[in-house]
Amino acid sequence: MPILKNLPARLKGGSRVNGELENTRGELILCKMSLNLKSSPFEVPSDNEEWAQANSILDGGAPRDRNPFEDEEDENEANEGRRGGSGKSSFKGTLERIRGVSPLKTLGKLGKGLRMSGRSKGTATPSPQGSVASTPTSEKKKKGRRSSEGSLLRFAGKCRESLRKESLPNGELCSESEGGDSSSRRLSFMKMVGLGKLKRESMADHSSHEEEMVEVVEEVKPREPLSVLEILQLVTKRDLLLADTHILELEQECNEAAAVALPSSPAGGAVPEDLTSPGSKDGGRRKAKDVELLYEALQKELWAVVRESLRSPTAGPNLGLVVQVLQQEEQADRDWAQGEGALPGGPRPRQLKQRWKEAVAEVANGSLPQRNEAQGGELADYLDRVRTRVVEDLGAAKRNVVPVYPEEYEPFQVYLQSYHQAVARRLQSITDDQLMITDIYSLLDWLYNIYNRDVLGTVSMTTSFNRSQLGPLLPSETVDKLELDCLNSVREKVTTELSQVLDEEEKRWMETLHIEEYQITLARTVIQRLQVDLEQSAAINRNLSSRVAQCSLNGLADFLYSFQRKVEMFHEGLVNMVGDNEDGYVSKTIALVNCCPPFRGFVQRCVQCDPAISEDSARRANTSLDRIVNQGVKVLSDRLYERIRPFFDKLVKRKWLNNTEAYEQIESHIKEHFKKFRRMDSPPYQVLVGEVHRRVLMEYLRSIMRGRIICTSLRMRKRMVGRLRDEGKQIKVLFKDLESSSSWLDSAIPHLSEIILLEDIPSIQMEVGVLVREFPDIRKKHVSAILNIRGMTRQTERQEILNIVKDIENSDTLMRLSRDRALFSEVPVTSEVHCLNLGLSRIAITASSCFSSQRLRRTKRAPVSEAYDDML
Repeated sequence: MPILKNLPARLKGGSRVNGELENTRGELILCKMSLNLKSSPFEVPSDNEEWAQANSILDGGAPRDRNPFEDEEDENEANEGRRGGSGKSSFKGTLERIRGVSPLKTLGKLGKGLRMSGRSKGTATPSPQGSVASTPTSEKKKKGRRSSEGSLLRFAGKCRESLRKESLPNGELCSESEGGDSSSRRLSFMKMVGLGKLKRESMADHSSHEEEMVEVVEEVKPREPLSVLEILQLVTKRDLLLADTHILELEQECNEAAAVALPSSPAGGAVPEDLTSPGSKDGGRRKAKDVELLYEALQKELWAVVRESLRSPTAGPNLGLVVQVLQQEEQADRDWAQGEGALPGGPRPRQLKQRWKEAVAEVANGSLPQRNEAQGGELADYLDRVRTRVVEDLGAAKRNVVPVYPEEYEPFQVYLQSYHQAVARRLQSITDDQLMITDIYSLLDWLYNIYNRDVLGTVSMTTSFNRSQLGPLLPSETVDKLELDCLNSVREKVTTELSQVLDEEEKRWMETLHIEEYQITLARTVIQRLQVDLEQSAAINRNLSSRVAQCSLNGLADFLYSFQRKVEMFHEGLVNMVGDNEDGYVSKTIALVNCCPPFRGFVQRCVQCDPAISEDSARRANTSLDRIVNQGVKVLSDRLYERIRPFFDKLVKRKWLNNTEAYEQIESHIKEHFKKFRRMDSPPYQVLVGEVHRRVLMEYLRSIMRGRIICTSLRMRKRMVGRLRDEGKQIKVLFKDLESSSSWLDSAIPHLSEIILLEDIPSIQMEVGVLVREFPDIRKKHVSAILNIRGMTRQTERQEILNIVKDIENSDTLMRLSRDRALFSEVPVTSEVHCLNLGLSRIAITASSCFSSQRLRRTKRAPVSEAYDDML
C-alpha cells in the first residue's frame, strides 16, 4: 500500500519511546479514520456537521466529503522519494499525505497491508489477541460492515462519544480502561509492519515469490461492504440495482444476527454473552431500522422513475433498473417463502411488484383532472378533458414504458386498469352530489358511448387488452338512479312547466286579439323543452330513449288535450264576433291551427322510438290535434260560406243562362278570403282548401238539384250544358290555383252535363254508371232530378236509367269504396217534377214560345219566358 510502505522502517529504526510515540500516532490516525471525518484526522468534528451529513443524504443529496481516492501509482512514486530522507521528516510527510486522504480508503489499504504481513509471517508470531478463530465473532468481524457505517439514526451520537474518550494533552490516546487492549494492538501492529518491511526487502531478490504473493492477494481480496450512508448515496444517484443489492446484503446480515441472538444456537450450544447483551440487541434493531429506511428511500426513487418515465419522450435507462430491482426483489420474496431468506415473521415478502402496480395507480390518479374542476353545467367539458388525458397517457405508456417491461408483467394492462380505476373514482365522486339534468345526460353519454368508443376503442386499435378485467365504471344501481332522474325531469316538465306555458299563452290570446298574427310560439316552446330530453336520450342508448319518449308522449297527450279544451273555449266565446276584431280572430284561429303540424311531427317521432308502447298515447294526442284542426277549418269555412251563400241562390235560373255575375261574386270572395287562409301551414291548409272545394261544389250541385230549369228542347239543353261546363272549368282552375288536392270533385259537373246532353238511352246509362262509380254516395233521387232537368218524361226510359243506380247500390263494390269520396250525400233534392206537370209545363212553354215569336215580329219582344221562370 502506498501510505504504509515506509512506516515499518521508521518504526524499526526509532527508539522504544519514539517507536511507542510513532505507534501511538499511527493508532491515533486509525482512530480518526474509523470516524470517517471530512477534514484532517486530527480535527474534531462537530455534532452539527455529522447530522447535516446524514440529513443531506436522507433528503436525496450526496455526501459533502470530497472524493478521497487518489492514484496508487502517484502514491508509490512519493514513497520512493521519501526513502532516502530521515525517519522523522519522512514520517511527517506521511502524516501530511494522510491528512487529505479519505479515512475509508486509508482504513481499507491499511487493513490490506496488515493481512498481507500476517500471511507472510505465518503463525510464527501469534497475535496478542489470540487466534482469529478463537472467538465466535471473529468471522463476523471479517465480513461485517465498515467501521464508518453507523446507523442513520445514531451515527452522529457515536462519533461524539468516541471523541470524548480521547485524551490528547498527556500524549495518551485512549482512556486508562483501554490501556491494556491498546498496548496489545500496538504490539501486533508493530510486528506486522516490520514483517511487511522485511518482506518488501526480500522481494527485490525473489521475484517469483513476489508474483506468487500478488496472485494470492488478488484471489483472496474481499469486496468490502458499503455503509448505510453510502448505500443511501447510491439510491439518491439512482444507481438503483446496485443499491438494492447492498440493501439485500444488509438485510441478510440483520437476519443472521437475529438468528444468532435467539435463546439457543442452531446447534444447541450456548450463545456468547456479547451477542445477547442489550447493546448488541440495540445495534440489531438499529440496523433493521436502517434497512427499512433504505427501502423507503429506494421505493421513493423507484416510483419517481415510474412517474417520470410516462412524461419523458423516452423511458431512459432508469426504468430498466426499476424492472431489474423488481425482478431481484421478487426473487428474494420467493427465496424467503422457501425458507432460504429471512426468518419466518420477518419483513418479507416486500411485494414490490404489487407496490409497483399501486405506484402506477397513483400516477394515473394524479395525472387526471381533479374532481373540483367539474363545475355545475360544465360536466361535458370536464369529461372531455379526462378522455383526452387518458388517451394521451396510455399512448405514451405504449410508446415509452411498455417495451421496457417483461411480458409477464402485462404493463399495458396494468396502466389501462389503473387509469380505468382512476376514472371510476372520479365518476363516483361526481355522482355523490346532486347533478343538473344536462350533466346527467352528459355523464350517461360518456358512460355508454364516449368512453367505450373514444377511449377503449382508440386504445384497442394499437394494443390488445382484456376488457373483462376492467369492470364497470359505475355500479348498476347508480346508473339506474341517473336514468330515473332523467324520467323524473321529463315528468316535471310536462306536468308543471308546460302547464304554466299554456296558461300564459291562453291569456295572451285575448290580449292580442286586435293584432293579426298567424304564428304563435306555443308549439316551438313546448317541443324545444321536450326535444332536449328526447335527443340526448336517443344519443345515449335505445333503451333510455324509448323510456324517455314514452314519458314525453304520455305527458304531451295530456298537454294537447288541455290545449284542445282551451281552443274550444276560445272559439265558443268568439264565434259570433264581428267588427273590428274579426280579422284578428281569423288570424288567431289560423295561428292555433298552425301549432298542430309541429306537435304531430313530434308525436310521430316519439312513436318511432317504441311503437308498441306509445300506441295509445299517440292516438290520444292525434285525436286532440285533429279536433283542433277541424274546428279551425270549420270556423274559417263557415265564415267564407256566409259570404258566398247568397250568390248560390242565383245559380241555375233563367237569368243565370245569360248572366255570370253570381258566379263571379262567388269566385271573388273565395280568392279574397284565401289571401289570409294561405297563411295556414300544410297539411291543415290542405284540409281547409279541400273542405272549401267540396262545399262550393256541394252548394253548386244543390242549385242544380232544385230543378228550376227544365229543358224543353235540344237547343236549351245545349245552352244549359255549355253554361255548366264553363263554370265547372272555372271552379277546377280556381281550386287548382289554391292548391287543392281534391281534384276528384271536379268531375261531378261534367258527368251531369253529359247526362243532360246525351240523346240515346245506352249512352245515358253508361254515363250514369260512371257517375255512380266515381261518387258512390249518389242516389236515385239525384239521377231522377237530372232526368227531369233534361225533360225526359217517358217512364220506361227513366226506369231503365234508374236501374243502373240500383244495381250498383246492391253490389259489393260500393262497400269497398272510400268513405272520404262523399259529395252527393249532403246534396238534398228539393223538388220532384212529375210526368203530368212536365207535360203541362211543356205545353205552356210551347205556347209561350209562339207568343214570343209573334211579339218579336211586332218589333217588341214579350218576356213570356221570364214570366214562366218567375212562375216556376
